[in-house]
Amino acid sequence: MNFKRNNDNINLEQLVGKLQKEDLRYSNICKGLKLIYWILIPIYTILAIDTYLETNFITDLFAGLLFVSAFVIFALIMGKFQKEYNTVDYSLPTLMMLKKAALRYKPFKPESYGAFAAFFIMDAGFCLSSQYGTRIINLQHYVVALFLASVVIGLLIWYVRYKPLRDNAQRLIAEIEGE
Repeated sequence: MNFKRNNDNINLEQLVGKLQKEDLRYSNICKGLKLIYWILIPIYTILAIDTYLETNFITDLFAGLLFVSAFVIFALIMGKFQKEYNTVDYSLPTLMMLKKAALRYKPFKPESYGAFAAFFIMDAGFCLSSQYGTRIINLQHYVVALFLASVVIGLLIWYVRYKPLRDNAQRLIAEIEGE
């Protein structure tokens, strides 16, 4: 992966073209992820019930339902993102459109914290599951490492792909506002 950022100053027309392309791309990614989560939800619900019937441990049922809850949260977040990126109105006044673009491409939005919560709800499901037993402490090292790696990779992708869009939008906002 090339980590060199192309942060050249671009004009409004070029920026709008790049924003439209990235908005469509991101909307399609969210649509695919949302579909995957909605497919996994009934599968994991059935697995949770099956595991409970097999083990008779109520904690296994709760663990499975925590996984399902996390998937529902992820699916709802992906649906919100898909709608947000699919319904961008480029006909708004320029300043308003640029401000909305700068907000859209912030690295952490309120929905990000919902995704973090879903990740830790999923981790709670791991902790409750009887199949991991005493290995749960060792498993937590991997869960924390996976979480941190996911955040770092996400930030690297944002830095390379989306930060230049946000920077250019903010630069144009400052020009328009006369700062």
